[in-house]
Amino acid sequence: MKKILLLATGGTIASRETPHGLRPALTAADMRAAIGAEDAAVEVIDLLALDSTNIAPSHWQMIARKIAECRTSYDGFIVTHGTDTMAYTSAALYYMLEHIDRPVVITGAQRPLGTPDSDAEKNLRLACRTACSSFAGVCIAFGGRLIHGNAAKKIYSLADDAFRSIGRPDIHLEAPSAPAGPFRLRDALDTRVAVIRLYPGMKPVTIDAHIASGYRGIILEGYGLGSVPGDDAEESFLPTLDRAKTRACTIVLTTQCVYDGADITHYEVGVRAAELGALSGGLLPIEALYARLMILLAETPEDKMIKALTE
Repeated sequence: MKKILLLATGGTIASRETPHGLRPALTAADMRAAIGAEDAAVEVIDLLALDSTNIAPSHWQMIARKIAECRTSYDGFIVTHGTDTMAYTSAALYYMLEHIDRPVVITGAQRPLGTPDSDAEKNLRLACRTACSSFAGVCIAFGGRLIHGNAAKKIYSLADDAFRSIGRPDIHLEAPSAPAGPFRLRDALDTRVAVIRLYPGMKPVTIDAHIASGYRGIILEGYGLGSVPGDDAEESFLPTLDRAKTRACTIVLTTQCVYDGADITHYEVGVRAAELGALSGGLLPIEALYARLMILLAETPEDKMIKALTE
């Protein structure tokens, strides 16, 4: 019989109505009862009781450290979580629990457990099946889909199948899965990372202000393939990117588009930015880029920029 650890962190799945709206109230034991697993021994820990809007990087560290601490004692893990920042947490755990050799499955619900027509039970049962499988890694189980932890994005605010996989196919449990190396907990995070969305007429001083404030990394959501205004614009961003380089501030250019990713080798505006040290976000969604950059910066000297998002 498989031995599973369920970590509850709050979210809609655990919520009950209050005079001021939904608030987490149910426990990890309530989640276990809803799974109704007969072929697995599910133990529980109430780790947090937060609306996922209130989840911060320090909570990612708490979850990752608990899983790393208990890794060899369980065959798999389930983390119940709110949907609003679930993709951020899944991406963070994906990179923090590097090469984990068993399943870590994040799930939640669009409607609270036990309420009419709730999607909670089917998501919990999918998560439990995945946690009992031979899959190795971090994933989201939601709306009938299994999505790699660094590829998830919530694209619907209310639909039961709210998440989609960006840049990677969904997971099929029948396919072989094994870690590519020994497990490593990478729990150091540098939170001096900003995400800024480009819009027509935006001033480069917006980026300069973040650099001057001490940010070590800036993810700029550009247009199309990740482009930012160049020398033909009323105000070019290229001098700002040059200043970022002198301050050892890593700039990552990604796209506002949901699918197909960023490629700054295609247009002159992207190539010029790359020449000044800007990195391309590639196929990674913003949630994964945010977590990835925090980890890499924490492992990089203060006076150095990140040279690549992959190792």
